[in-house]
Amino acid sequence: MALHLIVELPKNKFLEMKNVHLTLIIIFLTVATYAQNWKPYKIDDSVQVSLPQGFERKDTLGQTVINAQSSFGNVLITKLPDNPHTTPDIEKEKHLKKYYDDFVKQIKSSAKDGVISDEKDTLQGHLRVKDLTLAVDSGSGKQFRNIRVLHVNSATYTFQFLYKEMHKDYAAPELTNFFNSIKIPPDASLQAQFTNPANTTGESPYGNRNLLIGVVAGVVLLIVLYLLLRKRKHINHAV
Repeated sequence: MALHLIVELPKNKFLEMKNVHLTLIIIFLTVATYAQNWKPYKIDDSVQVSLPQGFERKDTLGQTVINAQSSFGNVLITKLPDNPHTTPDIEKEKHLKKYYDDFVKQIKSSAKDGVISDEKDTLQGHLRVKDLTLAVDSGSGKQFRNIRVLHVNSATYTFQFLYKEMHKDYAAPELTNFFNSIKIPPDASLQAQFTNPANTTGESPYGNRNLLIGVVAGVVLLIVLYLLLRKRKHINHAV
């Protein structure tokens, strides 16, 4: 009787179980691939992160863009040094929080069709960071950007993992492992997140709101320049 019940398992239940098994297999293979192909990489003396093989790095006037493709997404990291014309004075924890909040506001204004969710202030070791997810629908399907913003040692870092909605479940292990791989020296303290007066405008984040536009614009400009250079590189290879 028991055998008969197994043989007569409803077709839709069988297919449902089969799909679950396939999903688990794909996720397992993704984790295995991550362990094999992602390697720790030292961006500078302040930050280390794991990246897929074949990543590209561009440094221009001290500003950095790192791009890499994973199995189900894309990694994008930017580093923008403090600028005396755009970086506000960050002397207290509340200034740092305001700096991050304004950073998110500028992302919202630069991506008017995007929707921000899961925004939160959290910790990276002993350091304060801002996490958020930006969803954009360009007409060819929804895309997500999981973003972490970190200001430390006179520079602003953004860590982004981009993926399509259709790859959401498969990209999850890579996304989690990417953000978990970000390493900061264990002795780095909150003091390292405060600015050097020589590298700032001298105004607090509560002052001129236009100051941070320059910071976010710098990040956007880095990304645009990188994409243009990459496109030109592909065209030259094609020729």
